Amino acid sequence: MKQAHRKLLTGISLLSTLWLSACTIFPEAESLKIYQLPAPDMTVASGDPVPFTLRISTPRAGSVLSSPRMVVNPRGNELQNYKGARWTDPAPALLRDHLAQAFEQRGAFTAVSTDENAFSADIHMSSDLRRFQVIYGDSGPYALIELNARLIDPTSRNIIAGKTFITQQPLASEAVPGVVSAFKKASDELAARLIDWTASELSGRAVSP
Repeated sequence: MKQAHRKLLTGISLLSTLWLSACTIFPEAESLKIYQLPAPDMTVASGDPVPFTLRISTPRAGSVLSSPRMVVNPRGNELQNYKGARWTDPAPALLRDHLAQAFEQRGAFTAVSTDENAFSADIHMSSDLRRFQVIYGDSGPYALIELNARLIDPTSRNIIAGKTFITQQPLASEAVPGVVSAFKKASDELAARLIDWTASELSGRAVSP
């Protein structure tokens, strides 16, 4: 009886040791912070809006950018992710919503929607998101966005105009909040240039016979 009792105590002691060892073997859960892309700051356009409704589609992107991870290019062609930080949505959806809000704020068009809605529109904007990442250059790190945009007639499916836009903003801080701030500024610059380009292309089309 005593021998069985000693075996039981030995077994319990062994299990306790294994459990404590397991606690040190398995890594602790990553502390994850979720960041949103701040809303745009656009001034209201002067004059009458362009008489077209516009639908902004979610940009197409490769697998690396089609996730909520924050991408950084530290050297050469190597791509990494910021540890413990994520966007609220994948980069294409983040940028789509930011652009749609910027177009609405500017008020340069009759109405603006996205492909999240089932609304029809006179003109569709499709695009390819080629880069949405932090790059460490010779003069320091900066946020870079590269977007190839196209204006399409949804009836004929003809491309009215196309252009590639590249915007970049230096990081005031290499911490993640500094990254978020730089992307906000780069996205605002991109939106302003897209709005001016789109208005120019469609204004010319509006007055065509």
